[in-house]
Amino acid sequence: MDGAIRQRQLVILRRHLTACRRLRAWREAEALLPLLAAIADPELRLHRFGEHLGARSPEEAAWTIARLQEMVAEGNRQAQRVSLGLLDKHRLARVVPPEAWRAVEAALHESGHRSARLFAEERRPAEAPDDEVVPRPTEPVGSRISQARRPVPLLIERLLFDPDARVVQVVLGNPRLTEAEVVKLAASRRASPECLEAIAEKDRWIARYAVKVALASNPATPARLALGLLPYLLRQDLRELASRATRAEVRDEAAALLRQRPG
Repeated sequence: MDGAIRQRQLVILRRHLTACRRLRAWREAEALLPLLAAIADPELRLHRFGEHLGARSPEEAAWTIARLQEMVAEGNRQAQRVSLGLLDKHRLARVVPPEAWRAVEAALHESGHRSARLFAEERRPAEAPDDEVVPRPTEPVGSRISQARRPVPLLIERLLFDPDARVVQVVLGNPRLTEAEVVKLAASRRASPECLEAIAEKDRWIARYAVKVALASNPATPARLALGLLPYLLRQDLRELASRATRAEVRDEAAALLRQRPG
């Protein structure tokens, strides 16, 4: 057999085998979805998903993530409910070994799938104007963290805008904190990307629709986080972002989701 023909046949065979593996990974992801939905605790659900990814090759794990993201974008309610706490760079890095997670990220970026943007490295935003910068507090960070646990409304509101994300994380767990206060922080351009990330990592707050809208609309929110929240928004909010969002990538993704959805 001619060597060139043989080489072409091997390429076709590899492509066929890859397509079969991808299809199997997609079907396994679809079968995994109801199992994850049956796990009520978000942290246990995350660890179960991490086990699923860790038991597969980097390419198969990447295809799994891509399929879940596709179902979220298609408006699958179960996928949206489950994936909000799963398809996040920082959360998955906690439950997948570092070396394995780096390989999964590389496979995602190599695939060119739209979900790769949810795990992209963040570009540091330009320095904010002086009138938008939160003044540096004078108290030590340990003292501010201790204060953040107190049930004093005015103190909570002040510390919620603390420039140190560790302080904000403690305030976000304060039972006296209200949704209105969290939305105010999520919409603030003065908030640091780390503080906005802290909101998204709190299941109590990211489940609130108004918080999702505020984070997705805020140009200070890390791009991967904003893009990951867009599929959870209603059509009217997607239309608003498609026409008025500051970042082109957010406008384009919002417009793509509107075209993808029926009605």
